[in-house]
Amino acid sequence: MSDIAEELKAIRHELDRLKSREAIRQQLARYGRGQEWLDVTLMNDVFFEDADIDFGFFQGVWRDYRPVLMEIEAAGESTFHMCACEQIEFDGDHTAHVEVYGLAGGRGDGFTQIYGGRYMHRFERRDGVWKSARCHYVLDWTLRQPVDPAMSEALTGINQIKHRSPQNPLFRHMGIDVTG
Repeated sequence: MSDIAEELKAIRHELDRLKSREAIRQQLARYGRGQEWLDVTLMNDVFFEDADIDFGFFQGVWRDYRPVLMEIEAAGESTFHMCACEQIEFDGDHTAHVEVYGLAGGRGDGFTQIYGGRYMHRFERRDGVWKSARCHYVLDWTLRQPVDPAMSEALTGINQIKHRSPQNPLFRHMGIDVTG
């Protein structure tokens, strides 16, 4: 093989890695948005139906965890989910091991609760699409505080999401993969 052919092959491989890395990052963002907006369709884009799920309190597969997760998320008045500091290591062309730090929380029943922990995923590329085939969550810490009524009153003029669902007029489906 010529030097140019070898270089072209290396460039294509690196381009595939960059596109794959970005596709996985997009999936991590969808994971948070799907929970915040209670959008099960978006969440289904992140996980394979048979994905192995282990959160400690639940061990099973995605299709069985999905209703449990949506019930937990719907119970909160408001929630947030942020994935940060992702580490993505490829094992061949169809598997990636991903560790990402997650901050999640919400407000309900007069309290604000925040969780910090790690998601350890195994992403797989099946039929050209990267999705989580395994998600193991480990909690590092949590913080629970009563809602300060004075602070709630001070924020009354700020726009707030009161109805979390894909039917909310503020919701905009952002499931388009920008790496395509």
